[in-house]
Amino acid sequence: MEDTVAEKKPRTAGDGDGDGCNGEPSGTAESSGGGGGRLVERLPEALLVEVLGRLDLDDACSAAASCRSLHAAANAALSALTAIDLSAFASSNAILGRILAGNGAVRSLTVNCSLLDDSAASVIARGSLRELSLLKCSFSMSFFVAVGAGCRNLRSLKLEMAVAPDILYSRYSGFGTCLAPIYTGCVYLETLWVKFPLLDPRTAEYETGTGLPLIPSNIKDLLLQPVSHSRAKTVFLKTTSLNKHITDSLESLSLVLDTITDELVMLITSNVHKLVELCLEDEPVTQPNLPEDLTNVGLQALGLCHNLRHLSLTRRCCDFRRVNDFGILMLADGCKQLRTIRFGGFSKVSDAGYAALLHSGKDLKKFEVSNGSCLSDLACLDLEKAAPNISEVRLLNCALLTSDTAKSLAPCTNLKVLDLSGCKSIADSGLVSISKLPNLTLLDLAGADITDAGLSALGNGRCLISSLCLRGCRRIGSNGIASLLCGTGTINKTLISLDIGNVPRISCRAVTVIARNCSMGCDSSKCSLRMLDLAYCSKLSRNFLRHFEPPQFRGLRWLGVGKNVAQRRGCSPTVAEVLERKPGLTICCNACDMGCRNKSHPDIRFLQ
Repeated sequence: MEDTVAEKKPRTAGDGDGDGCNGEPSGTAESSGGGGGRLVERLPEALLVEVLGRLDLDDACSAAASCRSLHAAANAALSALTAIDLSAFASSNAILGRILAGNGAVRSLTVNCSLLDDSAASVIARGSLRELSLLKCSFSMSFFVAVGAGCRNLRSLKLEMAVAPDILYSRYSGFGTCLAPIYTGCVYLETLWVKFPLLDPRTAEYETGTGLPLIPSNIKDLLLQPVSHSRAKTVFLKTTSLNKHITDSLESLSLVLDTITDELVMLITSNVHKLVELCLEDEPVTQPNLPEDLTNVGLQALGLCHNLRHLSLTRRCCDFRRVNDFGILMLADGCKQLRTIRFGGFSKVSDAGYAALLHSGKDLKKFEVSNGSCLSDLACLDLEKAAPNISEVRLLNCALLTSDTAKSLAPCTNLKVLDLSGCKSIADSGLVSISKLPNLTLLDLAGADITDAGLSALGNGRCLISSLCLRGCRRIGSNGIASLLCGTGTINKTLISLDIGNVPRISCRAVTVIARNCSMGCDSSKCSLRMLDLAYCSKLSRNFLRHFEPPQFRGLRWLGVGKNVAQRRGCSPTVAEVLERKPGLTICCNACDMGCRNKSHPDIRFLQ
């Protein structure tokens, strides 16, 4: 930890011997010569530790570089953290070791493992851990043996593999063999997630269900991606030789399948009696034929799960053509305690079906529909009365929705997340209504028909928006971004993530406005933008990356630029030069979702 906080030093006008070559921060009370450093020196160390302990990890490290008192306080604060999330950047073995050095209290750890190898197990495997999430990892057998031996009290293990299993595990009998030491050593394990995001459940030869050894009977939360429906059925079939089976304790189940079928749904509902959460997703190659499909019969079976609180059924590419309002009405009649509903690909379900779900109970908090071709503005009428506690609404690619839906949502004062991406008829009048939502923190209007005037209304509103997506809104331009961020509202104080990719009228002027209003500096009232997507903004000049050179965008951690920028010749500065000057920045050229959440791939920093 000593080396970690010392590595982040502020640049002064006269970088020289006073720059902290001995591993100490350069901004000491003596070197500063002013009263600021001495004031910090006089504050109680316990107070400084308490303050730094409330900051994000990178903010605490930045503060540690200012003076010796904060340096020592940061070391003490970070060594006492019980939850550490390192998913935003990929650390090396050495950096990870420094961050976790001296910390014997950490109970929850999330790590981006893109740059880690098997030797990182000596740092990660800790007896204090209860929850461990490993993202973009490619570890072999020895790593899992070490985790199984060192994390005896582990309750939750979430694995997101960055490679196909046949690349690393061909010398073993399969990836499931690597999990055997985990099952043996972590006897209290209750949550198990195994994801291979790069594998397609339709065509992958490897299936999680075949590679896993017998899943421990004490697992309560299980996620498998991918797995075929035929292999998934073997997980839930009870055998007479077992006194206890996973179905006796399972409460949450998530499967990414090749096809969702009535048979699988009925098998789950008849055997898993404690089921509280069910998430099923598929992506069939072609439209399934009977009996290999989900119909109203499967929905009727789900209606018998009276304890179900969270339900997600989504189909990509194709749709659930054999489910209509009748099946949804039977589901709504049986499941009256749903708090989360997520439906995708139900092309035959109309407003009547969706309204029945919305009015089935008062506990609903999250509602999502994607590709609802028959969903119109009528479904959301009086939503604030039907679901008074609703906090998240996502209506994606629903072509019939207009600004009237946004107006219907305006009375939902508890709403924190609103995603209307792909709803191309949302116009400026809808933004006027949205701007009145006092608790809104995430807004996605990708592809909407809004203009600069609508952004002006949002910029003068009272929303506490931290994440805003305007991707593909082709009628907005640099003037709109200026109206958004220079208005009298609060968004320029709260915005952390901004996506304006694929907007042809965005120019360097917009980047300048963003830098002035959303870049951490001497004005503490301004927000510090962490993620910005400018991919395929064709009006940006060849040398627009100069706007990202220090000291501008000091808080920026992720920047999306698109492949056209990475392939340009003669740019000044180049992507490589910006990365060299900003070691904490990741630049993505793969047209990913914000923060590369939708893909498990190395970004441009690691490719170089």
